[in-house]
Amino acid sequence: MSGASQKTSSSPHVLRFETLSLDPGELAVVIELEQPPSSNWVKALERELGQSDGLEYAFARCDGRFVYIVGLEPGLRGTLQRVSRVLQAVQGGGSPRKSEQVSTHAVHA
Repeated sequence: MSGASQKTSSSPHVLRFETLSLDPGELAVVIELEQPPSSNWVKALERELGQSDGLEYAFARCDGRFVYIVGLEPGLRGTLQRVSRVLQAVQGGGSPRKSEQVSTHAVHA
């Protein structure tokens, strides 16, 4: 990852994210944000996805406060951890403090 070393302006707080099984052979990650993301934040997210192992072919779609990362390989291990690292890079790099860690919940369909 390139590491968006500086926090993108107007970085929305991530409330939660989870995996979601779509049609057979398709997987998405749904991210709920505190507020709709800015276009700069979305661009930073897409840049980090493109530079992350296992997420190179994934892309983000926004719908208000929700961001959907689609194009994920269902058999890819550690999907939530990979997305968590991408979100940390977009939010300002480094690991979040314990009080700021994002909650994750995997949904199995």
